[in-house]
Amino acid sequence: MLRAVFFDMGGTLDGDGLHWLDRFVDVYSAAGVVMPREAVRSAFDAAELRAATDVAIMTAHLDEMIERHVGWQLEHLRATGTHQFTDEADARRFHQDVVSRFAGPIRTAAAANVPLLASLHARGLQLGVVSNGCGNVDLLCGDLGYAPYLSLIVDSRRVGLSKPDPAIFAHAAARIGLPPSAVMMVGDSFERDVQPARSIGMKTAWLEGAAGRPCPDRAAVDLLLRTLADLPVQLDARSRDVA
Repeated sequence: MLRAVFFDMGGTLDGDGLHWLDRFVDVYSAAGVVMPREAVRSAFDAAELRAATDVAIMTAHLDEMIERHVGWQLEHLRATGTHQFTDEADARRFHQDVVSRFAGPIRTAAAANVPLLASLHARGLQLGVVSNGCGNVDLLCGDLGYAPYLSLIVDSRRVGLSKPDPAIFAHAAARIGLPPSAVMMVGDSFERDVQPARSIGMKTAWLEGAAGRPCPDRAAVDLLLRTLADLPVQLDARSRDVA
């Protein structure tokens, strides 16, 4: 019997199956700077490395976190000569434009996901977030309105475990006192969410995104979701099938 649902954050609860890297590629283009995906990836990866060890980001709320991340990306682009701005004022304008364009859809997603979480919570399901975070996932859940519905927030930086290590999922299940078989993990990454959760016996829902992606292993997935809004309907259908 399903008693809990865990969600990934980046690409799942703060979006709808679209990875941060893909969003930054789109946002850069919309802000007037078109560059190869690999150039954006290089800047994104450099910022991710900085975020993993930065102390201040551990207490950053949503806007500050994005501002810091974008700032590190731009430092990398300028240091590597990938992109040069006209002057500092131009760089600041672009920085704020990217932050605004990136944060807006996250808040739009939250406006849809808060009632989704509320409906699942009303069914008696325990809800949680399991995320490879920067130490501030609890603050983000508060900023986005998710916190009142969550029994559990597992932030990789806080617990010293990270995806795709199955241990982080086992840790999360133990925290709420349930066997993995009573938990469903919902995430957009097959490698970091679905496979490791499945390996310890959790049920899984893969958020493949609106465009759809080929499923690497259909047997490892209980539910295929194009959007998070599909989750309640698919859970109802699954319950009828089990009954």
